[in-house]
Amino acid sequence: MRQTKLIEFQNKTGNLLRGILLSNGNSRKAVLMCGGFERSTTTEKKFKATADELAKNNIISLRFDYTGCGLSDGDFSKTTVGRISGDIQSAADFLRKESGVKDISLICHSLSACAIGSLLNNINFKKIVLLSPALNQKDLLRYWFTVSAMEKQNPHIKINWSNFKNYLDEKRFQEDCLRTDKMTKSNYICSAYFLENKDKDYSSYFKNNQNVLHIHGSEDDKVPLESLNVKFKNEIIVKGGGHDLERPDMFEQWINKAVEFIG
Repeated sequence: MRQTKLIEFQNKTGNLLRGILLSNGNSRKAVLMCGGFERSTTTEKKFKATADELAKNNIISLRFDYTGCGLSDGDFSKTTVGRISGDIQSAADFLRKESGVKDISLICHSLSACAIGSLLNNINFKKIVLLSPALNQKDLLRYWFTVSAMEKQNPHIKINWSNFKNYLDEKRFQEDCLRTDKMTKSNYICSAYFLENKDKDYSSYFKNNQNVLHIHGSEDDKVPLESLNVKFKNEIIVKGGGHDLERPDMFEQWINKAVEFIG
């Protein structure tokens, strides 16, 4: 019988994190799901639908929100990859205790792929599914900065992965990383995240990736496929896919294969 529970647990700094635990009878398999930057994993369509598919295959899942996102408490403005890693560690510990499954699997989107890199030596993830992984932070931060700057200065110039370095103002980028008044869609964010990642490429954590399934949209303009500096042995390129991979024609290209890979 399927059971859905709203759960909460403390992270390492004492904030209450919340998530949705979905089970369907007894299972020896469990999956942790982690969303991208400033996203609510508990409510995003792709994670809810994936959790339902996993339950059909008698696989327990926990989708949780990071500090300051969605249902969870805490201050989002202090977000860093290191802090997200700590949240994932706390969630993994909770899921193993709650489910009784020692070697859990993981599905994560975008920035969370960076956060699990440093955990791979501490947590034995049985299988890992990376959705649109934003691993090459060094170049991506400069790409996003250039896109934003040119939209304001010369909107007639369209910036893409192939030409952004031609328009990058490195001095202004470095100055921008130090700003303390930067805002996201709905939060402030401090400079710590930018200083942490402006020279970091997390691709090296995934050189040995036999247990990893990489899923990426062919038309992702937020994290272009070309940004990756690692080749995955298991890969699904979603035709016409954007960054979120949630539109039905995109979702249908990867969901069954992802569940099969984990199962």
